[in-house]
Amino acid sequence: MMNGTKRIRTLTELELNSPATVARMKLDAKEADRLADLGMRTGVEVRVLQAAPEAPLLVAVLDARIAVNYDVARRIYVY
Repeated sequence: MMNGTKRIRTLTELELNSPATVARMKLDAKEADRLADLGMRTGVEVRVLQAAPEAPLLVAVLDARIAVNYDVARRIYVY
């Protein structure tokens, strides 16, 4: 990131092991509640630990590691 500025991007665009903060989740209520139960909610720091094209992502959230479906991860925005 240039000049210390952060840009909003999807979780699928985040570089491996780069910390980012969840800015918004464009998910239905059921999916958002499921992720919130696992610790992922707006304002929380996350890191993508493992990713492959069109495959689920392994994400570090707080002290947990969770798998996030690729289509869901495309609708989670971070900065």
